Amino acid sequence: MDHAHQLDAQVLLLDLTGTSVLLVLPADRPDWTLPGGSVIPGESVAMAARRALHDRLGLEREISHGLAEDQVPANANTGAPDGIAIVCDGGRMTLADISAMSLPIGHALDTRGLEWVPVDLLSRYTEPYIERRIRAAVTAAALGHRFPLLFQGEPVNAT
Repeated sequence: MDHAHQLDAQVLLLDLTGTSVLLVLPADRPDWTLPGGSVIPGESVAMAARRALHDRLGLEREISHGLAEDQVPANANTGAPDGIAIVCDGGRMTLADISAMSLPIGHALDTRGLEWVPVDLLSRYTEPYIERRIRAAVTAAALGHRFPLLFQGEPVNAT
């Protein structure tokens, strides 16, 4: 029996107070979500997260730990396969970090918007299951509950 699975690497980026998260509005989705993308076969989750941040936001961030793992069943309406989203810890962003963000020309059409959203207002932006995923990751970050991202049993490089 062959099962198609999708593995996604998403990144939780918090403001300095830890009360707002950076959300993106992708061109191919009707709702807001965390920045990230699909993991390419042979690529680590950490590398996929770093690649997505660089390609889509012009950001360079160290990614070495996860905050939450979310399993999503297949969706017969959209044809989406079973999936797993790993929410990686992107840390807190300083004003200098925020000012360094940009939409690279090659990916500017992939993203319709960026917005800092207070955690209390997530329900206005996201699907309920995405809101629950983000809230779980925010709670894990606040409590310092992170897990190492491994690739073939080895910790990924932090850089």
